[in-house]
Amino acid sequence: MRARMRLELTGRRGDLLAVREARNAVMRGGALLVAALFTGAEDTGPISHLGVGTSDAAESDAYDTAALSNADPALEGETEAPVPPSAFTVVPDPQRRLALVRVRATLPETSALGTIREAGLLSRTGDTTVLYNRVTFAPVSKGDDHELTLFWEITFPYGDLHGLA
Repeated sequence: MRARMRLELTGRRGDLLAVREARNAVMRGGALLVAALFTGAEDTGPISHLGVGTSDAAESDAYDTAALSNADPALEGETEAPVPPSAFTVVPDPQRRLALVRVRATLPETSALGTIREAGLLSRTGDTTVLYNRVTFAPVSKGDDHELTLFWEITFPYGDLHGLA
């Protein structure tokens, strides 16, 4: 499984103000979330939210980050937004033997005002939130006249994968 993210910050007239691109890391909790789908666990849900934060700290070798940061200086407003099922597209790529999942998620103008340095996709079921993935990038300053859209491409290979282990 591999993923990359593209961030676009736009002004009110749709003018592109900033772009960031990066590969993300799947968190341990995210791997367990995908594994739990095989069991049909009742407390497991789909990716349902996009989140942003302020930390640009590198991920540890344990990949155990459980939440995005909203520390000093804190972002103003909501730091998460729902991602509707219509934001997901699954595209088979038989040439490369991949199933590609594309996600487009947007934070509205009034959300996450300040300097954003990280983003992730979340699964929220009841009171439980799982950070599926996390990506850090060069700081982006978001004002109340900016819309932040994140695009993810997540690839799931298929076929004889014994060479990947």
